Amino acid sequence: LSKIGHAGTLDPLAEGVLPIAIGNITKLIPFINNAIKEYEFEIKWGEQTLTDDREGEIINTCSYIPKVKAICDKIKNIRGTIWQSPPKASAVKIDGKRAYRLLRNKAQFEIKKKLVTIYEAQFIDQPHYNISKIKIICGKGFYIRSFARDLGEILYTKAHVYSLKRTKVGKFTIN
Repeated sequence: LSKIGHAGTLDPLAEGVLPIAIGNITKLIPFINNAIKEYEFEIKWGEQTLTDDREGEIINTCSYIPKVKAICDKIKNIRGTIWQSPPKASAVKIDGKRAYRLLRNKAQFEIKKKLVTIYEAQFIDQPHYNISKIKIICGKGFYIRSFARDLGEILYTKAHVYSLKRTKVGKFTIN
């Protein structure tokens, strides 16, 4: 039986590039996983969810919706290596157990922050008064859901990922 592997996981609601390898080619997966990734996603302003995406229960709201200029001014300065807390609904292991399972079981736990790299963040569009479309180019281990949550906090509101598409992993792209 041949081995099968994939280069990274996608969130349940996400779509896009997910390179798959079969047989001896699976040995190349670590190189693909370390490649630069690109995402296009929508942030919904004014709501924080338990999972940091639209599937989760709303746990906090804020009536303030940031203006496009404020969003653009903040994201253009977010570059380089930053500390990021993965979402509680993630595959990060806590004492050998997946965080999303602990969350489902209503366990109390903390996830350690980790260093991640963001190369570029760009505002694309405002399709609705409380939804913004953004493009990010980032390194391995970057969580778009965490970025949306944290950007909401930076902009004095709440936020979560409304839609997510991975458009590029290394040389693999969506046309």
